[in-house]
Amino acid sequence: MGRVITLAELSARPAANGVGTAPVTAGETREVAAAYVRLEPGAVWSETAPQGSDCYLFSIDGSLAIDAGEGSHPMPPQTFATVQEGVAFTVRNDGAAPAGLLKVIAPPEPAGRALAGFKGRLRVAERARSAVVPVPDEHKQRIYFVGHGAAESERGHAMIVVYDGLTNTALHHHPNADSLFLLLEGAVQFTVNGEPVVVRPGQIAYFPANDWHALQTAPGHAGASFLEFHIPAAYATVKA
Repeated sequence: MGRVITLAELSARPAANGVGTAPVTAGETREVAAAYVRLEPGAVWSETAPQGSDCYLFSIDGSLAIDAGEGSHPMPPQTFATVQEGVAFTVRNDGAAPAGLLKVIAPPEPAGRALAGFKGRLRVAERARSAVVPVPDEHKQRIYFVGHGAAESERGHAMIVVYDGLTNTALHHHPNADSLFLLLEGAVQFTVNGEPVVVRPGQIAYFPANDWHALQTAPGHAGASFLEFHIPAAYATVKA
């Protein structure tokens, strides 16, 4: 079933000095596992992308930087990092305020699946410096982070989507992929388990494979933007 999660309400567990992590997905998704990571000022968090999986990181707020052994890269808010399987990385909070990021593992348990993953060790892309692709007939814009000329992988597809006040994505489901949405600006009205739910910045909506969902700019709002994942990258869409 689909769920809406508010990041500020999650209970984080200590992962390192000044670092807390909290699961976002609750185990009902097969292709994606997501977690919220919060770093206090000066805190350092280190992990290794699992074998057989891509690791995707998206900075939500604060002043972060990432290093995967080839120099440090700044991660201001709304920056996306793709980490190759088996690569160790370190994220630090260089700012004076707490900072948060979303971590996505795709897939969480490869179980012998042979989907080709990202091979570039580390790719960092800031929203402000990334190409915007207009989709005028659907009243939206897209900024690709994984796929479509960005980081290449069969394990995931990720992009920021920008809606205007008229955007309406009809009821549909993906029989072979999980979907996850992190709201960045504005508000989106989702259909979640058959009911309308308005999702705002700081909230995540996600849907396991075969879960029906729809989304449109929420009434009273001129637009919205959100980070969107479909995992794996090759997925079908079935409309109602």
